[in-house]
Amino acid sequence: MKAKHSWSKTLECGSTAKVLSTDSSYGNLSISQPADRLHETQRRIIDAPWSYLKQVHGGNVLTIRNPGDHQGVEADGMISTISGIPMAIQVADCAPVALICETPVIGILHAGWRGLLAGIVQNACTEMRNLGGDPMAAVVGPCIYPEHYEFGSVELKHMMKEFGPTVKSVTKSGTLALDIPEVVRIALRRNNVLDVDFIGDCTASSEKLWSHRVGGNTERQAMVAWLEEPS
Repeated sequence: MKAKHSWSKTLECGSTAKVLSTDSSYGNLSISQPADRLHETQRRIIDAPWSYLKQVHGGNVLTIRNPGDHQGVEADGMISTISGIPMAIQVADCAPVALICETPVIGILHAGWRGLLAGIVQNACTEMRNLGGDPMAAVVGPCIYPEHYEFGSVELKHMMKEFGPTVKSVTKSGTLALDIPEVVRIALRRNNVLDVDFIGDCTASSEKLWSHRVGGNTERQAMVAWLEEPS
């Protein structure tokens, strides 16, 4: 499956893990649009049936076994052992996270604050280990950074209780903020995923990215992850 990618790694098993992080130039990948329009945009980027979810800010993870599995099903993570299946997470401020093993197991997550609190990272790592994987690396795409992410004091206390004091930050104007990249980093570290690549800008400060919080955008960029067999 030939397609552009933003990140790749040849695994010890011989397969290659690839990740693509899109921006607005790729087109709108929100699942709220008519399915035929969405699928046309997807196939223009990667010409294969995509798996994608109706993301609900929870901790549920689905296993993808066939191209196009679980399109629009409610969940916030996907894992697979099958090559050639693009799995996509749509975002406009939450963090998209790809999980990489040295065996042919790959995962991708929608990590907003509610999903992180619900254990989406731990759940995905557990399910990947059940399939014979051991996530060692992660790729984190564009998300909102604390300078633009004002956050309520009650919710921030919950996040600090679970993830520690370093997730607390301040916005450019000095109000309370949540540091989503830091929360993601902590959640990954707790699951022994120590090799973390942040490959995206802040969604709220880039003209190439959509942001729900700052711009009120309904469009979505996506992170797509897939495995390729040895050539």
